[in-house]
Amino acid sequence: MAKTFNEIVTAYLADHDYIEGRKQKASLRDANLPALHSTVQSFVQAEISLKTLMAQLTTILHNQEDWGATGFGFMMEMNKLNKYHNDDNSNAEIHFRNSVKGLSSANLGQHIEAFYYFLLQERERLRRAGKSSGMIIPPTRSAFIMSLFARWLDPTHPTCIYYESLRKGIYTLVQAGLLPQLPKSMFNANNIEIKKADEHREIVRLLEFVSRQAPELVQSHYWDDAFFSWVGREFHTLSSDTPTLIIKDADNSDILTGKTGQLGVIKDPPGLYETSVHQPNTATDTDAPAETLLIEHIPLKPTPEPLLTELIHRVQQHILVDEKVVRRIYYALLAGHVILTGPPGTGKTELARIIPEILWQSQASPNPQSDTEDDEQALAASYLTDSAYTTRLVTATDDWSTRTLISGIMPQSQNGILNYTIQFGHLTSTILNNWSFQGEKFEEWSALSLLRTRLTTHSGIDRTKISTFRGQWLVIDEFNRAPIDLAFGDALTALGGNEVLRVTLENGSAELPIPQDFRIIGTLNSFDRSYLNQISEALKRRFSFVEILPPTRAQSQAEQGIVLYKALKKVAHLSAAIEVRDDNINWNSISVSTEPDGSYSILWEEENNAFQTAFAAAWRVFEIIRIYRQLGTAQAINLLRHMLIAGILQNYNTHEQWISEALDAALCDTIADQLQVLLPDEIEALLLYLTTPADTFPVAYTRLLDKLNSMPQRLYSQLLSLASVTNPNGHPFLTAAQVEQLANQDRPEVPATILTGLFQLQPETDNLPQFTRRLRSFKAERGL
Repeated sequence: MAKTFNEIVTAYLADHDYIEGRKQKASLRDANLPALHSTVQSFVQAEISLKTLMAQLTTILHNQEDWGATGFGFMMEMNKLNKYHNDDNSNAEIHFRNSVKGLSSANLGQHIEAFYYFLLQERERLRRAGKSSGMIIPPTRSAFIMSLFARWLDPTHPTCIYYESLRKGIYTLVQAGLLPQLPKSMFNANNIEIKKADEHREIVRLLEFVSRQAPELVQSHYWDDAFFSWVGREFHTLSSDTPTLIIKDADNSDILTGKTGQLGVIKDPPGLYETSVHQPNTATDTDAPAETLLIEHIPLKPTPEPLLTELIHRVQQHILVDEKVVRRIYYALLAGHVILTGPPGTGKTELARIIPEILWQSQASPNPQSDTEDDEQALAASYLTDSAYTTRLVTATDDWSTRTLISGIMPQSQNGILNYTIQFGHLTSTILNNWSFQGEKFEEWSALSLLRTRLTTHSGIDRTKISTFRGQWLVIDEFNRAPIDLAFGDALTALGGNEVLRVTLENGSAELPIPQDFRIIGTLNSFDRSYLNQISEALKRRFSFVEILPPTRAQSQAEQGIVLYKALKKVAHLSAAIEVRDDNINWNSISVSTEPDGSYSILWEEENNAFQTAFAAAWRVFEIIRIYRQLGTAQAINLLRHMLIAGILQNYNTHEQWISEALDAALCDTIADQLQVLLPDEIEALLLYLTTPADTFPVAYTRLLDKLNSMPQRLYSQLLSLASVTNPNGHPFLTAAQVEQLANQDRPEVPATILTGLFQLQPETDNLPQFTRRLRSFKAERGL
């Protein structure tokens, strides 16, 4: 495989289809270059405003996307400049015009540096004004914006355009030692940044070196973009002896094989768990001694503040959950084992996976030369997992027994001969992954033969990433789907505070010490709890129970942000128009970005476009359904994902298409069947919302309450459903006193103002015929 720079160049030149495609793109760029040059010159000469410049650039660039300028790096940032930076307290348009005036390939570095420092000042100004990070141009976008304008203003003296793909390709070859080194100040987590004039000069010198080493690369004005973009995409395949690296997950059970390893004679997938790790950084480092991963055997330690608060915000970037709830889980884990309970879709399993890995991370010493505020990846790289915990996820089933969790005899075929051997269960195997066994036989387990070690395995957050952790915990999903008391068996004693687990072996049994910082996290679906196995009081007292509920309407804006972000990310492969980064997503004049507190904010560049109004309608329906059925954020993401798939693939561009086609079908396919459990009066209330004009809804709902007067229990339950909902300020629409008062009235009537807020009544009702028909069929079935 390719190992040298010349071999990389040879492989690139052999990719004829790619090179031909780039030549075609270069021709298209050259074709619209005169129009771009004329438009930008008009702005520089103050003949047109910044707003007009943006409109004309949009027209030129959107004809065909040849410049890579319609997304995050350029067009979205320029829209921010025009919409948010250029306010009454700023002369951003004048400053920007001065920034591009006189811009050429000869002075690009100075213009990049000046614009970078201007954006730094703007960031501080807008933050003080309360603007979200999604409204602010990151200063590190300066190089791309200025280099693109330089190419348009000075087309006869081409300079490189600082596309992210170009910077990634340079980073890759420099890190591999195939190109001259660059100053450390230019590196972040996985790319290079150009913020100053001398850094731009370093890139110019490097590109001159490449053109001298391989003059055959210089086939067009855009050769550097084409070559380095290709390198960033193909390098790891070219430089590897195997095209694909496949890392297996740990087996759900470990079988005794008689082979001594980290875990005694446990069979593990090769390369998955390591007790000593050393990653050489350079070719001369291969003979360095291996690091030991032995660690002290101590109880679970707390994470110090303010680091804990920062890490909680990182949890909130993955799932919308109140900080108080995260802290309750954290404190419960410090005390012992935990079960997360709540309705489906509220993120219980995800929390069980990410909290051990995130909340016990430590912070690396900061790099004083890196601008981590502008680079989320660099910020993430400043946290270390070697003090945190990975997890092993297993899902409970109704055939579990002690053998499933602890150990038991299992049949095994070898060369056609059936043998019976002991197989360790999930709990035993997970505990063993925290130890390094120094003996030959399991009967020798003891505090002397078992040494506490770190382990290297998959990250529970990013399964493509291998990290080193302090230990591994067991996560049991759907805890009550198994006869859990039977499965734990004698382990109940160990969970109650005993320091050892009694494990059955071939020649009897042995006591396996339990690490003091080992934890079990279970998840329990509270909605169908009555239909599944019950948990004994003896087992309950060995766990803390933390309830995870759906977000309230007070969190609606934050939930909408994370729902749109995750839904777009899940369908990004369907459309090149969806651009995904670690901290934001851009599609169809919509930008969703992360905030410092872990929340997501949505920027609608075009007010009230077809998708925006459909998204608002979908959210209204979803929140009305939540009055009677607690649906989690996961269901909202699934609903929106189905909407997006239909709308994107069929190019919907009207409100009617997004509502009557995409939303209606998505509700039927993702939500409807979860409403079969509702009672007839609850379904009737939803039907009233879907079919009754806003001005007559209060009267129609009062008639529904009249019918329930003969069924006091159902009337009371209906009123309690209303009282469970809070308004955007966090206050219940109906207080407990109001519920009692209404329940005792001869003709209960909820005030129209309260119903308007509860049901978010709109002047016009959205047409959802398929979903309405499904609800009517459910009502008929329940009536029978």
